[in-house]
Amino acid sequence: MKRFLLLMAVTLSALSMQAQRTITGKVVDEANEAVIQATVSLLKTDSTSVTHAVTNMNGQYTLTAPADGKYLVRVTYVGYKTQVSSVTMAGKPVNLGTTSMKVDAVMLKGATVVKNQARVYSKGDTVIYNAGAYKTPEGSVVEELVKRLPGAQVSDDGTITINGKQVKKIKVDGKEFMTGDTQTAMKNLPTSIVERIKTYDEKSDLSRITGIDDGNETTVLDFGLKAGMNRGMFANVDAGVGTKDRYTGRAFGAVMRENTRVMSMLNANNVNDMGFGGGGFGGRFGGGGRSGLQSSKMAMVNLNYEKTDLLLLDGSVTWNHRDGDTWSRSSSESFMNPTSPFSESVNRSFSRSNSWSAQGRVEWTPDTAWNISLRPTWSYNTNDGQSKNESGTFSVNPYDYVSSTDNISGMVATMLGIDSSFVVNNRVNGGMNYSDSKRLGATLQINRKLSNTGRNITLRSTF
Repeated sequence: MKRFLLLMAVTLSALSMQAQRTITGKVVDEANEAVIQATVSLLKTDSTSVTHAVTNMNGQYTLTAPADGKYLVRVTYVGYKTQVSSVTMAGKPVNLGTTSMKVDAVMLKGATVVKNQARVYSKGDTVIYNAGAYKTPEGSVVEELVKRLPGAQVSDDGTITINGKQVKKIKVDGKEFMTGDTQTAMKNLPTSIVERIKTYDEKSDLSRITGIDDGNETTVLDFGLKAGMNRGMFANVDAGVGTKDRYTGRAFGAVMRENTRVMSMLNANNVNDMGFGGGGFGGRFGGGGRSGLQSSKMAMVNLNYEKTDLLLLDGSVTWNHRDGDTWSRSSSESFMNPTSPFSESVNRSFSRSNSWSAQGRVEWTPDTAWNISLRPTWSYNTNDGQSKNESGTFSVNPYDYVSSTDNISGMVATMLGIDSSFVVNNRVNGGMNYSDSKRLGATLQINRKLSNTGRNITLRSTF
């Protein structure tokens, strides 16, 4: 009991100290209106980051300093000048008051403002961004748009976070799009068709059907299409060619009907653009990095069908193919090794991968009491590769006797023919690999409502 009371006292003391080191304030614009989702960072005096927060719906923020001392508070927001304030923590809370953001405008001769479009606003728990308020290059994909949203981050591996929450699902006009593969969607959906972006937390299938919150929520990024884009047919094609047989191309097409939507993507390049999803690439020969020459090809089809209050179908099939060709050569001279000061090496590796993946959802609601849903998944991946490495060490500079060559074995043979003592060591090795993986899974959920007061019987099975 004494230990418990001591632990509680220490915990309360720590919480009290944290509360005494809080920094609060409010961010407004030139019209004295609250700035939502502005990034507020706490920095050391050498500009090292300590922590950060974003302003709420009232433009307010709270930061907690880890210790007493001098800090900097930096406020940033797209389209406004960065504001920096200094603060000294001395064992008590600090209120920085109101920070007014100034528009970071460049005066253009002859420019006329015809419309003031709100960048971001909210409805309930949903934050809505106007895509037209964020300028992106012509022909860009939605990844470029998301990177410009306040509070959004896209990492090198394609992970998307909104205000610190990782996005696990992409939707287009409220319908699921390539569930489980956010990277492919981000790298291929064209910005030109998007009017708005919503972000919100979506409840699980079980919570949505039963009405009982199980605490399992998924952060969603929902791309709303422009007027006229949700009916009929449209396509978007980008292509480019260059020297040394370099090429890149992307195509996107969609067919929209009242209850049915089919969207497809094609992507191919040999310019080291590894930006779209798919598994199975990696391993010893070439890895998932961007060294050497990497070429990629991808094809995807996504289907959505909905008959209100009866049947819902979602599904997508994706194929990815990648080739890697890595070649490296090195020459070195050691001044500390008089017996074999010169060394040469050439390394070559090839890699190849193919992956197929499919996922879907079938949800049937025959009446107001029953709901049956099935989510199947399937994937098949193959990888193979080969490598060859040659190296040699010499007692004299080999380039005094032979011209520059990528053939180490030929260089060794020439040097041995002149004087066998010139060659100290020669090594040739190679390797091959192959692997494949298959996966089939599904989740089945059957729910029967017993009453309107929240009583349910649910059967849920996963394999």
